[in-house]
Amino acid sequence: MKYSTSSLRKGFTVIELLVASAVSVLLIGLFLGVTTNILDAWTQSRDSLSSNAKARMILNTLTVDLESALIRNDKGVWLACDILETTTNSGKWSIAANQKPSDDTSLEIDLENNDLNSNDYRFGVAGSWIRFFTSAMDASTSGDFGDINAVAYQMIRREPRSRSSDVDESYNLYRSVVRSDYTMEEVAEDKGFFIDAFDGEEFEGQAGEIIAPRNDASLIARDVVDFGVVFYERDINNRNQVLFPKQGEPKQFRIPADGIPTSVEIFVRILDDEGAKQINAYERGLVPSEDPDFWWNTVRQFSEVYTKRIYFKSDTL
Repeated sequence: MKYSTSSLRKGFTVIELLVASAVSVLLIGLFLGVTTNILDAWTQSRDSLSSNAKARMILNTLTVDLESALIRNDKGVWLACDILETTTNSGKWSIAANQKPSDDTSLEIDLENNDLNSNDYRFGVAGSWIRFFTSAMDASTSGDFGDINAVAYQMIRREPRSRSSDVDESYNLYRSVVRSDYTMEEVAEDKGFFIDAFDGEEFEGQAGEIIAPRNDASLIARDVVDFGVVFYERDINNRNQVLFPKQGEPKQFRIPADGIPTSVEIFVRILDDEGAKQINAYERGLVPSEDPDFWWNTVRQFSEVYTKRIYFKSDTL
């Protein structure tokens, strides 16, 4: 019996197997590339939504507080702002060897330099510490003292939850509100509103929170690595000009002694989730680097600066 050559072939040749393998590898590579791109886009979108949500909450809250700020043109201090070049202000900063630099790399406030933009400005290692009097929308009150509350915003590196031991330190923005009766109590002691003179306890609603905010109740947002406040006034031509801060001038500002602004611009730099992970690992010593600018290079890559101009609505008395 004769058998044809075709009837004796029962498998693939080596060349066919190689071609099939090459095609399979190519298809898998394409699928992996598409999947990776989709996952990256999803991650970026998720991080962006998270950062945007934090920024909206911060800026909206600041808008409500500052638009109702109480300012008078007398010998008191109705609003105070300090650019913090050290981490000792609150007494609650958690120090790390690789934390945000406290040298000139974290301070760039030349707001009149047209070559710089909002992504270039830096407001010190602990950002701007601002406090003022306002009708806080969520303040608790007691007695017949009215509705004027002392409010403060401050950036502190610490654990985001006071009772948790498994959460690492992060850069957090705190909003402290002093109850109206404690606010007026300080007024009586100081014979006039004087926001720098707040002492007392740092319990809920008490004056000490202005300097040393509590953890859980005062936390407004995590992963805020820079927080800046810029005040503007109108010049003789009715154009906005920077009132504070200015290059080479004091880092403290008091209203009305140092001027009465017509508007204020808020700068908030927020890390996305990936940036927060990388900064946390670097600060814990898990990512060694010889680059002296590693902290800021990482932050610039994985953060966004959000800004908003707020106009003072209340007339100066």
